[in-house]
Amino acid sequence: MDVLNPITITDAMVSASSIAEPAASETAWVSAGTYALGDYRIRTTTHRVYKAKQAHTSRTALPEVDTDYWLDYGPTLRWAAFDQYTSTASTATTSLSYTLRPGFFNCLAFLGLDAGDIAVTVKDAPGGTVIYSFSGSLQEPPLDWYDYAFGTIKGLTKLILSGITPYPDPEVSITITAATGVTVRVGMVAVGDLRSLLGEADWGGVEVGASAEPVTYSYIKTDEYGNTTIVRRHAATDLRVRVVMPRAYADAALVMVQDVLDVPCVWVATQADGYAGLTVFGLASGQLSYDSFNHAVFNIAVKGMI
Repeated sequence: MDVLNPITITDAMVSASSIAEPAASETAWVSAGTYALGDYRIRTTTHRVYKAKQAHTSRTALPEVDTDYWLDYGPTLRWAAFDQYTSTASTATTSLSYTLRPGFFNCLAFLGLDAGDIAVTVKDAPGGTVIYSFSGSLQEPPLDWYDYAFGTIKGLTKLILSGITPYPDPEVSITITAATGVTVRVGMVAVGDLRSLLGEADWGGVEVGASAEPVTYSYIKTDEYGNTTIVRRHAATDLRVRVVMPRAYADAALVMVQDVLDVPCVWVATQADGYAGLTVFGLASGQLSYDSFNHAVFNIAVKGMI
């Protein structure tokens, strides 16, 4: 059982991106402008989109503090991949790229993917030597020959790249592509230190029976005549696992979970093929039981975030 606590990506860490700010679909806020109800404007300082709550003109207060007139609507297109929600996505046509300088890290996690291919290169310093590279198709392998010949192509929505050697000032190049004219989407790029709940233990792990529980926040109501109204909203996935470990490692595991109780993290039950559903981004809680002198059991529940 691994946990990735993402680094907060700052302006200084994003050295380049194919997404401009403002993007073509975005308009920057200007002081003392004239705005109608429902207008959207962005602030490049905060990397946020603001929606006008009422018509106004000649106001000079910044939208992030002028809350009677502006609603914080969400991140800009360029920065959507770095907020704490997978449902807010950075998008582009055909290709999307970032160059990052995040400092020490050993893992990259991509969530909410909708694309054809991905290529990642990590250098030990800006313009330095390549220490890690990955490229591949973002497609689920077919289940069998029939699925290969007649099945619908299913895209990978999650990708974990671990085992990257940490350096103090690495340069990370990310390029995500699709067919010409097709929209590329990435809900989250999480960069950080992937740590095992088991530490250096030579046995233990997630028991069989781990569960992924899809949750919808859609409005669903059935009236007295059986008519059902559905207003579609975001969905998430909760995770429940039981981790068995040597008792000597239990205290360290408890501290690790305590440190991130109120921090949205990427929780990875296993990186084995066929278990992508057991990777969830969300808030964790748990119960540790010292079952015997030799072993302990940590029941972990992750509340998935949209």
